[in-house]
Amino acid sequence: MYQSKIYVNDILNKMNHVFERFTYLSRSKSFKKEQVDQIDYHLNEIMKILNECN
Repeated sequence: MYQSKIYVNDILNKMNHVFERFTYLSRSKSFKKEQVDQIDYHLNEIMKILNECN
């Protein structure tokens, strides 16, 4: 059980890092439409997985 707790923390840390990085970059540069589409696709996939857990 302890092992899954560490794993969940790792995922949360990565998600936080992604958010911080995206926020920082969006202030300093423009993303191409293809890049935004790719990011959106992956976030949607993550949300699908999380929604399955309800």
